[in-house]
Amino acid sequence: MSEAIRAEGVTVDLGGRRVLDEVTFDVARGEFAALCGPNGGGKTTFLKAALGLLPLRSGRIAVLDTTPKAARPRVGYVPQVKTFNAAFPARVADVIAANRRGRWPLRLTAEDREAARAVLVQVGGERLLDFALSRLSGGEMQRAYLARALVNTPELLLLDEPTAGVDARGRAEFLDVLAGIAERRELAVVLVTHSARAVRRLARRVVYLHTTARAWGPPDEVLDHDLELSGAFSGHDHADRPFCEDA
Repeated sequence: MSEAIRAEGVTVDLGGRRVLDEVTFDVARGEFAALCGPNGGGKTTFLKAALGLLPLRSGRIAVLDTTPKAARPRVGYVPQVKTFNAAFPARVADVIAANRRGRWPLRLTAEDREAARAVLVQVGGERLLDFALSRLSGGEMQRAYLARALVNTPELLLLDEPTAGVDARGRAEFLDVLAGIAERRELAVVLVTHSARAVRRLARRVVYLHTTARAWGPPDEVLDHDLELSGAFSGHDHADRPFCEDA
């Protein structure tokens, strides 16, 4: 099985600070991997490097057997922070169609609407099609952006802390959606998360990133590894307790 992502000695400096240092790991095609680590540990930086949005000081990232920039049309991305002007009358269908076309739609075609509706069905959000973004709850916003990321049938999906700011019910529902996506064997997923429940339920492998990749393997091995996360995760009685901080 070839890799969806192969990182070899990836080093990234930002603002004079080393954020990633000699990071090496890979994610196979069809694999669901969790990327965890403390605040400032480099998780978001790694995703941006994998998208070709940040330069590397040294090392190499191959995405879908090509460069990050060349692979970008085949990659879906859900950022942690969604920025938009609340006064702008954008609807969920518009946001999804914009990613489908690669530009903001001046007018939605019937094909745009059907593509948006179909992908919203996949994430349990069909009713959101004509909702204004300003009306969405945190959980609804995440479904809308997940649908946006999936509309072009990506081969790799990158999710940066998708349940941040979502209530407990919304988090549980979103995990159900991700579980369904994880069953699509042809799709590789990299999920940045601090939820032990999400990791144990969804991930085949976990990368614990703190400037460098300090642990990498099956969830049960990594969650019990004697690193910074020791003692922060205490087992089944705290299944949804964070075992590593946001970054």
